[in-house]
Amino acid sequence: MGERIFFAIAAFGVIASAVGVITLRNPFRAAVALIVSLLSVALIFLLERAPFVAMIQVIVYAGAVVVLFLFVIAYLGDKPPAVGPDPLARYQVLAWLVIIGLGIEGFLALGNSRLPGIRANPFQVSDIGSPRAIGRAFLDSFVAEFEGTSLVLLVAAIGAVLLARRAVLGERGR
Repeated sequence: MGERIFFAIAAFGVIASAVGVITLRNPFRAAVALIVSLLSVALIFLLERAPFVAMIQVIVYAGAVVVLFLFVIAYLGDKPPAVGPDPLARYQVLAWLVIIGLGIEGFLALGNSRLPGIRANPFQVSDIGSPRAIGRAFLDSFVAEFEGTSLVLLVAAIGAVLLARRAVLGERGR
């Protein structure tokens, strides 16, 4: 019973802070709401007995990514953007129709799904989220995807260095 209460509190924290990320006007407060949302997700991972994934959630997302967001927000300042007429305003009705259609399609897909656990009890999983299970998944089942991701990240890092070098040379070595 205590796990359900703790899950409900964590789930409410995720939803409320995610709404805060979207609705808050102050970028610093939105970033803090994002941190609360990510920490609440980490609590849900802890409830699911996946402490490694929970720690990665805290270290990588709440720690590194949000701190990077805060540095960018601090660097750019809190100047409001120059707001003009929205060029996409005429497509707003079409966008809402697409969103509603995708939502209906998602509910239909879930209703017709044969995934375990949707209509019956899910399979018991004993070793999910541990370092051993994650390492086994990376190096046994998903080695091609893992290496492909590392290659894409390497190409992105090289591209960022080349673009930064071009910008520095364009400013005469500044």
